Amino acid sequence: MKIAHLFLAVTILVAPGTLLPQPPQRDVPGEVDSARNALKQAHNELQHAGGEWGGHRVKALQHIQEAITELNEAEKWAREHHDIK
Repeated sequence: MKIAHLFLAVTILVAPGTLLPQPPQRDVPGEVDSARNALKQAHNELQHAGGEWGGHRVKALQHIQEAITELNEAEKWAREHHDIK
């Protein structure tokens, strides 16, 4: 009888945490915000770097802008799918 009570107690204490889905995060993780800010800073610095560098500076600016756009789309998706509030 004691084993049944112990099993019931463990089930009650452990199961809710493992069976119920985790609530969504409240906001964008800090690492994502930090990465987005770093990309914006890099974009700004390259804009003011001068010279064309054979077109590669402009191409790098485009890639950075695409990365920022991807992060924005990822955040939008996460909000639509309730990964974040």
